[in-house]
Amino acid sequence: MVGIEVDTISGLLLELGFKGRILRDLRDIIVDEETLYTFYNFILKNEEEEGRITSLLLVYKFKKLMQDKQSFADYHDFEEAYNSAHELVDKRKVLERLFCSESSDLAKILLWLKYKMISRRELYQLVVNIEAITQLGKCLFLLI
Repeated sequence: MVGIEVDTISGLLLELGFKGRILRDLRDIIVDEETLYTFYNFILKNEEEEGRITSLLLVYKFKKLMQDKQSFADYHDFEEAYNSAHELVDKRKVLERLFCSESSDLAKILLWLKYKMISRRELYQLVVNIEAITQLGKCLFLLI
């Protein structure tokens, strides 16, 4: 996957036959060469194990895989990662991992935590509860 630029990932996904909402979902997940490579491997592995499936089911399974890979196993993992982050940039990366999002709205969440408007435990619990009833990508939107 050497030499693929982020600008061309949408084009590659279009060439693979993904369009509309499915393409948008994939563009939200696949932001770099490493994730694109993971997606290619996921397609090949899935085809070997289950044969052909719909693109909708394939994308759903890939999103679930990436969320499980990116999310924290429990509150203590989140707490440990947040406490070990000393710089604001590092704390933001921890929140990006929690929300599975790189939104600019995470700056608001950082301020809430800084000024103790919400505790880390409360934030984690809110994210887990919202994730259970909706898509994780919408979680940040619902909080803000």
